Amino acid sequence: MIKNNVATHISYNLASKASDLIFDLGFKNKKILFVTDEKIWKNCARFFDTSFFKKILILKSPKPDEKNLKKISIAAKNCDLILALGSGTINDLCKFTSAKTKIPYAIFASAASMNGYLSKNASITILGHKKTLSATLPIAVFCDLKILKLAPLKLTKAGIGDSLCFYSCWFDWYLSHKILGTKFDKKPFEILRKKMEFLVKNFQKFSARDEDFLKILIEILLLSGQGMTISGGSYPASQSEHLIAHTIEMKYPKLAKKNLHGAQIAVTTLTAAKLQKHLLDNNQFCHPELVSGSIQSKLQKFFGKKIAAECEKEYEQKLLAIQQIKNPNWSKIKTELQKIYFDESNLREIFSHFKIKTSAKSLGLSNQQYQECAAYAKFLRNRFTCLDLS
Repeated sequence: MIKNNVATHISYNLASKASDLIFDLGFKNKKILFVTDEKIWKNCARFFDTSFFKKILILKSPKPDEKNLKKISIAAKNCDLILALGSGTINDLCKFTSAKTKIPYAIFASAASMNGYLSKNASITILGHKKTLSATLPIAVFCDLKILKLAPLKLTKAGIGDSLCFYSCWFDWYLSHKILGTKFDKKPFEILRKKMEFLVKNFQKFSARDEDFLKILIEILLLSGQGMTISGGSYPASQSEHLIAHTIEMKYPKLAKKNLHGAQIAVTTLTAAKLQKHLLDNNQFCHPELVSGSIQSKLQKFFGKKIAAECEKEYEQKLLAIQQIKNPNWSKIKTELQKIYFDESNLREIFSHFKIKTSAKSLGLSNQQYQECAAYAKFLRNRFTCLDLS
């Protein structure tokens, strides 16, 4: 199912066989650092035999930041393997540490909550600015369905939210390709398309606790991560909807801390779908509004000086490309985009079935705060999306 050099296992009772699985990878009698999160370990400790770990590092409410990267790097000294148990934050911290220290890592997925397991990218916060940085692949990913089933329901819902940005990402990346001439790779979408089509056609048959559904969901999330590796970046899984989510995290970090990433993506994917529909309703191509002279003061007022300076650099790169836009064949482009577009009402139906909240209020924001984040999201990165044409 997953075609790459990563040993990927999806089955029951993998945790109880952890030592055999790791030894089969060539790490028998090797020094192994085990890294996890305090809450995750409390839920999963009973499944593991820890006798073969050289060191155990249990992080308390970790953030994907420089402080925790340092903790793992120090603990990993003289170790041969970093073995993680976790999902988003733990995975990002370990894959980035692995890339920097050249110590290989493997991971037991603690939840079907996000798509980064097979991605070479890591979302790390540097000086308050959330960045997608180059990392490394694990040598193995173990998805124990017993652990996934016992994971908090909100984590599975987050995974559903993260997976359903598939169509908005496809739309935005292809839009950028047709308007700006940026590179585009259809392979990440081809490897995932059939499974996504199955999910959106059959979602009503499942609940979020169904074993069959969890297997489908984790396969989708793994393939999504693989798509990012194939494309050499986060393009097939992170576009306008992720820019809005990252803006929320940077503008309102205390509020964002209370929300899972996938829960944010469920909300922001609906916004992306709405904006994309608006573009498709236009018979003529509307050139992006150029924002240059007053950008610095606006960004400083919204983000503060440090983050604003980073955003200004990113937007200026994109602005150069935007200024070169000529008159595209919008009618032809629209026809192609309509084949990709997934309607907002269909997304709402799926989210409603799984009882996933989709309002700004569910993220702790007022409608005005949310709309401001959506408006400023286009400045966050040098990535052209529907936000630049809204």
